[in-house]
Amino acid sequence: MCLKLYIHNLLLIYIVLILTGTQFWVTALSFFFCGLAYAFESGSGDALVYDSLIELNQEDKYMKVQGIKEILFQVSSSIALFIGGYVAVEHYNLNFKIMFLVFVVALIPILLMKEIQVNKDKNRKKFTTLVYEHFIKSTKTVFSNRKLLFLIIIGALLAAPVTSLFFYLQNYLFDIDYSISQIGIILGLHSVAGASGGYFAHIIEKKYKQKLILYIIPIFMVILLWLVLIDEIIFIPFILLGFFDSVFFVVLNDYINKIVSSEIRATVLSFSSLAFSVVMIMIFPLLGFIGELSTLRTSFMVLAILVTSSYIFLVFVLKNTRILD
Repeated sequence: MCLKLYIHNLLLIYIVLILTGTQFWVTALSFFFCGLAYAFESGSGDALVYDSLIELNQEDKYMKVQGIKEILFQVSSSIALFIGGYVAVEHYNLNFKIMFLVFVVALIPILLMKEIQVNKDKNRKKFTTLVYEHFIKSTKTVFSNRKLLFLIIIGALLAAPVTSLFFYLQNYLFDIDYSISQIGIILGLHSVAGASGGYFAHIIEKKYKQKLILYIIPIFMVILLWLVLIDEIIFIPFILLGFFDSVFFVVLNDYINKIVSSEIRATVLSFSSLAFSVVMIMIFPLLGFIGELSTLRTSFMVLAILVTSSYIFLVFVLKNTRILD
């Protein structure tokens, strides 16, 4: 509960700074708090869900549970995007004021949460031992397990470009004469497609299994990223990307959880988030720089090339190693 409350307060600070700041450094500071909040969140929630299922001897249901979680996330996102698009037309800052109000209301269930029982033996460990287990041991675990490292890397290489597209496409749609409300609807439909992907993830995985999933889903993502370059149908591949991105996210998380132990699960999942962040740090400013020098469409072409290269790397590894056996 304390961690959730801490994360929530960081996000409240982010919103307050966004609403009150008029200078660049204040806006930059607000995004620092936002990033910090997501850094604390990453890994801990998914690890708690998986470990809870282990306690109930139902870890085989993780993919279905994660799919339901993804549905709730995407449906709430789509509702927010639909409403936010229309609100932004009248008063853009009102979106952040509503967001602040929602976060204040969300404090109620957080404060009602009960702390879980902590292993007392763990509390007696030295600080240096805890640091070693949290950082060094977990990092060694990731790099000593080729399958785990491969899944983390390929997940970051495919997820970060889709996330980058989500943000940059909004400006591009505005440039090609889409209204703010139309953009809100498109983003909302992207989230609805994501919710569908979360629902069908366990069904698709059950039918096609691990190796085929890692072949099939990425190729669809590659094709859709190239189709985004066609202005006349740009919203169609973008919406469909929401579906395939969610399927890949849910399935990949399940694969990763199955090969790590409970005591380092949260840290390994955080390491996965770190890999995603590292790729984002490289791709996001690159796309902005290219868009500034040329056009955002050129940025999207570069993005498609990068994802195609990642897929070629994926196929090469799967063809020439026994990494998933």
